[in-house]
Amino acid sequence: MTFKDRKRQYNRVWAKVSRARKTAATNDTNTSFEVGSTAESEGFSHNQQIEDENINMLSDTVLTSSESEADMAPTLKEELLEWASMFQVKHNAVDALLTVLKRHGHADLPQTARTLFDRSNKYEVINRDSVDIIKLNVSDQLSKHLSKYPTDVTDHLQSLDLSLNIDGLPLFKSSNLSLWPVLCSINLTPACVFPLCLSTAASKPKTPDFVHETIQELAELMQQGLIWKGKHLNIKLRCITCDAPAKAMVKCVKQFSGYYGCDRCTQRGSWEGRMTYPEVDNLNLRTDQSFRECWQPEHHQEEKISPFSVLPVDMVKSFPIDYMHQSCLGVMKKLLLMWTRGKTEYRMSSGDVACVSERLEMLRKFIPDCFARKARGLQEIERWKATEFRQFALYTGKIVLKGALQGHLYEHFLCFSTALCILVSPELTKSQGLYASQLLKYFVEKGRELYGETFLVYNVHSLLHLSEDAQNFGCLDNCSAFKFESCPHQMKKMVCSGKNVLTQVANRLEETSKLKMANEETVASFKGPNNVFVLSPEECCEVVSEEVENTVMCRVFTNLQPFLMMPCDSRLYGTYVASIRHSKMRCLHRKALAKKAIMVEEHGGVRIVMSILHTL
Repeated sequence: MTFKDRKRQYNRVWAKVSRARKTAATNDTNTSFEVGSTAESEGFSHNQQIEDENINMLSDTVLTSSESEADMAPTLKEELLEWASMFQVKHNAVDALLTVLKRHGHADLPQTARTLFDRSNKYEVINRDSVDIIKLNVSDQLSKHLSKYPTDVTDHLQSLDLSLNIDGLPLFKSSNLSLWPVLCSINLTPACVFPLCLSTAASKPKTPDFVHETIQELAELMQQGLIWKGKHLNIKLRCITCDAPAKAMVKCVKQFSGYYGCDRCTQRGSWEGRMTYPEVDNLNLRTDQSFRECWQPEHHQEEKISPFSVLPVDMVKSFPIDYMHQSCLGVMKKLLLMWTRGKTEYRMSSGDVACVSERLEMLRKFIPDCFARKARGLQEIERWKATEFRQFALYTGKIVLKGALQGHLYEHFLCFSTALCILVSPELTKSQGLYASQLLKYFVEKGRELYGETFLVYNVHSLLHLSEDAQNFGCLDNCSAFKFESCPHQMKKMVCSGKNVLTQVANRLEETSKLKMANEETVASFKGPNNVFVLSPEECCEVVSEEVENTVMCRVFTNLQPFLMMPCDSRLYGTYVASIRHSKMRCLHRKALAKKAIMVEEHGGVRIVMSILHTL
């Protein structure tokens, strides 16, 4: 939910409360008061006559919209609860607000936030191997969050497609305490992410035992199904998405830095100051049978069995490579660091680095609002987030590096960028998945020649298996951690002190779970830079003005040319060069504007147009 959406929701929630105050202020400006200000309310106590008059006016206003004050109080209570849950208002602030409201005529409101939120549920904290755990009932969590969807989505639902994610997040700067939730996603539109288990540890858990009971319950549901509103729903587990260290921990296998650390093939690594995987061809792939029967004992941890082995899933293919961590935060960041701080044979000059940073800053005004972050310069690369590395790899990198990076290095990068552009698009993955696999194989082989043997670390090696995952799941975004990334950070904000951390998070989650999922239709914005769309492989348009009857006036560009010819015609993945000379004005229906794009204006009326390919 964007800031504007949250603001609109805030105004709706507080409409009834503020209406009474505004009415009183209209009748007599000298007797107006602020409902949310404790200090001003206490100041009015010096004039009892004015305070009594305000209370009477407020009561009369409230009673005009309902038959009795008793009927109005529950509605106000529900809206206060929704407001406090939505904005994560601290309970001491809610206590102060309730005191003010009770003093001004709402005597039937609860005295404290604890009563308002009906804090009757108790969470049992279990300690196992120095890990504190709160297990949430899987059936209840699925039913609760499935009820948030509108009926037109759930009426014809026969099965639930789920994805899991396990990752850690440090909670405090002053201690090693970290939060390890087991997150679940219901793969509907929009995806709903929620925890099935909460745990904290002083460091990374040594074993995955903290997820054992949750996985057991999930296994029963996958076998028996879920009864929800009288309907029997089959439960399917699409994938378990983790970064490399967490994946090794939950699967009870050797870490990626081990000699047999690759979880997709049986290749033995080579130590070159770091663990590398030099083989590119004729890889012996792991299978579900070979994993469960431990055909390669060196890959598995001794006397440990993964709790996920009880699930009816493929223990190899159901744990896909997460391109957010391994391709964006891994390979793309590695390349940028080598180009800016690496050896002289492939490092850019300081002038070229400054030029690339300047170009990135100039591109900010062309980035649409569907991107969470705008482009930043390379001087802030240590603070870049995964979405920024993805944006560079898919879109901006091919523009800003042109002419600044050495030609053979630039062409090598284009192989990586083109392959990712194909694999994040469901349509291109289906038709060009094999070509993307060939590009990534060439990228890995050529990378060893350009950057040395140490380039073939685990993240780079995993590119050889990336295309297979994209084709198995439809596209990379269907099996990535991008949709889970914000949830742990939201949980971190729920922690106010170091005491009873898990209980704090569980209580806040219980409060927010009562909120309904926003079902508002997003109104398309046609204000630049959100006014560019691709109509077909031969045409794109820029919305100029809105007309009547759901039509818009557009400048339609024809005769689109490729922006690049390496490693292929860039029109294959929706990157074009458009000229103002080959354009005409046309009135189009809104429904024709489905595929968003980025348009970068160059000199002489030339525009670079890039289709937005990723889905998250």
